[in-house]
Amino acid sequence: MNPREAFRAFFKFQLENGEGLSELELNEKDIERFINGVEDDMLFHSKLDDFLKEYIEDHGDEYGMEFN
Repeated sequence: MNPREAFRAFFKFQLENGEGLSELELNEKDIERFINGVEDDMLFHSKLDDFLKEYIEDHGDEYGMEFN
């Protein structure tokens, strides 16, 4: 699977199955629009990177990650 397909599959799964996201009641078209919009949105990717970095720094040790 290429990176674009993986990105799209991951976000489709999250948007369809995320408990907090279920409150948004997204339909199939909304999900596709969102994925199409953020796929090349550098601000979205930057914020996602920031979230992941912060989460890993705060909780990585809980998953056995060791940092230098």
